[in-house]
Amino acid sequence: MRKDWNLLSARTLGALALPDACECCFWLHQKIGAPPTPFPGIFSSIDSYSKKVLQAALQHSGSAPEWFARFGLHGTPLPAPHFSWFKVATRYGSLVLRGAPDEILQTPGGGLIIIDYKTARFKLDDPFRPLYEVQLNVYARIAENLGKSIHGFPYPCRVQTLGLMYYDPITEVDAPHKINGDSFLMEFRAQWLPIERRDEQIDALLARAWAILSQDAPPAANPSCKTCAAYAAIATHLR
Repeated sequence: MRKDWNLLSARTLGALALPDACECCFWLHQKIGAPPTPFPGIFSSIDSYSKKVLQAALQHSGSAPEWFARFGLHGTPLPAPHFSWFKVATRYGSLVLRGAPDEILQTPGGGLIIIDYKTARFKLDDPFRPLYEVQLNVYARIAENLGKSIHGFPYPCRVQTLGLMYYDPITEVDAPHKINGDSFLMEFRAQWLPIERRDEQIDALLARAWAILSQDAPPAANPSCKTCAAYAAIATHLR
């Protein structure tokens, strides 16, 4: 059994907002840990690369990439917070919310813009959108409730904008410069999607999470869930 089961990540809470959320998997994930899942390293590399774009632009040209201004995003990037301290207690039992947003900008007026990058096809009907929306709203709640002097950050601050920055891959090889002697280029198109504040939803999800985690055994599995078996195998091994 995990000793830190009450530390609830933004992503894990967001999973409860999905239409096919499995409360059994949620309990097992928090109480015993997640099963191993294969994840090719190239995707981690691409994800890391997309997060470096803004900093690289600031270092080389002194300004953010032009699409930030085009989307109305103006501000100074703050150092990326770490989930080990970017967290706050909740009023739901011993639950503590934590996470690590990809980007936080401080606007000239002192407010915050919180951004999560998604290197993926941009689709308005993205099935994981509810999860992403919860993640961003959790980050906003944490930022607005941190102590003033923590790690020298200007928190708590009012969060004025939340959004997803999709970097949509352009897969057509439509120009000779994309291929040279020892490499090739893949370009990405930026798409911005604002996300609304949903404080009442976060409270409802936290109440649901605490009700699930307060149980001594996992609740019944979602009949359509494909990962319960993997979690159950881990639970059996740890007994």
